[in-house]
Amino acid sequence: FLMTWVENQINNENLFPSEMGVPFPKNFQSTVKVIFKRLFRVYAHIYHTHFQHIMQLGVEYHLNTCFKHFIFFVDQFKLVDPKELAPLAELIERFRERAEYEAFN
Repeated sequence: FLMTWVENQINNENLFPSEMGVPFPKNFQSTVKVIFKRLFRVYAHIYHTHFQHIMQLGVEYHLNTCFKHFIFFVDQFKLVDPKELAPLAELIERFRERAEYEAFN
């Protein structure tokens, strides 16, 4: 149900206009923040509930890469309140530290 709701939001021309010159609505940023907060909860659920299965499938690197890009995008545009990220704070911090290290080496 959540992914259908997100898809409906993204496909909503009133919220995400695809025509040049059509302005974004006043509630655009707040709606995008809700979308990203809810998507973060999906990642948190996957990591907390299904990570062992993800590892058995051998796809943890794919999950980590997708989540890392998600978090860096969230950070760049301040889309999720840091307190909402608490369930995966340790993992997020490791991604950030590794990115800082790689940026300077």
